Amino acid sequence: MITDDKMISIIKENDKSYLLSLLEESGKVKTLSAFAPVLDKRAYFTINESGELKRKNNNLIIPFFAYCNDNELLAENIFEKADLKERCKIGKVNRFSNVDEKKLKENLLKTLTNGGLEFSLKYGKELFLRNRDEFFKTVLLFSLMGDLKSLKPLVVLSFKKLMENQEYDENLFYLLISFLTKYRDNFYFYENAEIEEDNSFNLKEFLLANENILNSREGLGAISSLKALEELEKNYQNRFIQKIKNELTTLKKVTSLNNTEKYLLSIFL
Repeated sequence: MITDDKMISIIKENDKSYLLSLLEESGKVKTLSAFAPVLDKRAYFTINESGELKRKNNNLIIPFFAYCNDNELLAENIFEKADLKERCKIGKVNRFSNVDEKKLKENLLKTLTNGGLEFSLKYGKELFLRNRDEFFKTVLLFSLMGDLKSLKPLVVLSFKKLMENQEYDENLFYLLISFLTKYRDNFYFYENAEIEEDNSFNLKEFLLANENILNSREGLGAISSLKALEELEKNYQNRFIQKIKNELTTLKKVTSLNNTEKYLLSIFL
């Protein structure tokens, strides 16, 4: 592919023709991998001396690359989302080949929840290489526990689609796990969701009847969460539906969609 210096040069010079040639010759997965070091964030929130929090949103580069096949748009998206100030060094992730699968899943969930990037990468890589299906079930379960605005289920589903028929890629795997661990979740609605045996609430009907919610970041989170639930066993679904219902019905205001989010919502509807 390209060196880090060349990657930085392409971004600085806005060399779209070179980037388009990369997409044409190497494909979107390898191209995205090459630019991964400038597509991550060092942190997803900052805090000042007054205790005010400012949260950064995920740039949704993984979902966009998973569902868009227009090289012009893909190139524009890289230039729009790349940030040289956030550049990170992605090193080789070691494996835990001596840990059994059950323990891998437990420890992956634990480290994702605690925000432990280093060990999430190690446990996640081992599980991914050993059993992709169980890896995706585990990270989807984790992603559904947090608040809808995080869009974590959307990112996990998109990573799964992007990696279909693809070999493990260290850079792309880092992008996924880095986001899942660094974007801190609010588990309030998950913790307080009571399982209802007779739950007649239809989440999709509710969203279609409330366009202001549907056409929001929370709506995109709910729609992609429903899609994610299709990947999990039935016994998980009731509690998560109740969690999403409680979150949506207590909203005081919704978050507007940017152009990338509008594009992705149109795909999932």
